[in-house]
Amino acid sequence: MKKQISRTLLVMFVITIVLGGVKAIQIAMAIAAHANFQLPPEAVTTIRASRAQWRETFGTVGSFVSIRGATLSAKESGNIVAVRFDSGSKVKAGDVLIEIDSSVETANLKGALARLEYAKQTLERAQKLKGQSAMSLSNLEDAQSRVRQGESEVQSIKAAIERKTVVAPFDGRAGIRTVNVGSFATAGSPLVPLYSVDPIYFNFSVPQQLAPMLSTQDVVAISVDAFPGKTFSGAITAINPNIDEVTRTISVQATVSNSQEELLPGMFGSVSLEYGATKEVLTLPSSGVTYATYGNSVYIVEHKKDAEGNDTPTVRQQIVQLGRARGDLVAVLKGVQEGDEVVTSGAFKLRPGSRISIQEKGAPPASVNPSVNNS
Repeated sequence: MKKQISRTLLVMFVITIVLGGVKAIQIAMAIAAHANFQLPPEAVTTIRASRAQWRETFGTVGSFVSIRGATLSAKESGNIVAVRFDSGSKVKAGDVLIEIDSSVETANLKGALARLEYAKQTLERAQKLKGQSAMSLSNLEDAQSRVRQGESEVQSIKAAIERKTVVAPFDGRAGIRTVNVGSFATAGSPLVPLYSVDPIYFNFSVPQQLAPMLSTQDVVAISVDAFPGKTFSGAITAINPNIDEVTRTISVQATVSNSQEELLPGMFGSVSLEYGATKEVLTLPSSGVTYATYGNSVYIVEHKKDAEGNDTPTVRQQIVQLGRARGDLVAVLKGVQEGDEVVTSGAFKLRPGSRISIQEKGAPPASVNPSVNNS
């Protein structure tokens, strides 16, 4: 019985040793295989660091103002007898917009014209008689005076009729009228706003330090919340000759083309202004920068040879000092040299020494003045 138990234990021991040896061999093989394992290269896009000519930029806010704008009002009191425009319509300079009842003045004008005609006939007869020495000089002068009085009376009545006719003083777009036919308008009461908005002014202020660097015809770029992704271009046409004593800023006015009448007076906008001399800077797409609190960095491509002599691109992480940004680009002050190949997309999945596969397509476009396109 004891021999049988001993034999069984011996067999189990041998089996355990054999299984342990097999498992040890498997583990050793797995370790060896893992030691030779390499992650596949990460797909990235790259770009060569290049230099560009940039001017200093300044951004601020402002508002649009119509080149010509007025709220037309009644010069004389009376009932509205005609409205000859539609609210929101375009009008030309000299167009009659609103007529106030002038029936009394029109009747008086007919009487004044009749009196003037009679005075002219009287003067004509007096001149003939004076030529025949049958009329005294005083009578002739009295006839001439009556003609002048008649002409003055006619002009006065015509002016009164004109004061009861509201006309457009310039080309523009009429706003919403505040009166209708039959309404009674008092002298000075507002009737309709009229604005000319093509082109349109954009007013903003800049610090006094920039005053010597500004000049008319400098170009500005304006963006408006109402039109996301769209930029309106304008030129500086006026610079105030004095500095505001409270804010220490100088007022600037730019003229912007507005043929579509998208921009309206009072609309708020952000303006970007270039000023000063052009400077050469080294630029990179901001998409290739890894931003961190301990320092911003980029991945620079390094080409190495593997054991078989094949080119194997890898990356090294480089801390950089950045300057100002413009659109999709950012200026690099330190850390990158001109011509360095820098990763522009896919940097988030890299670490120092990672192998990469450089893709020819797929890099996001980078522009100083990017625009948003709806897909």
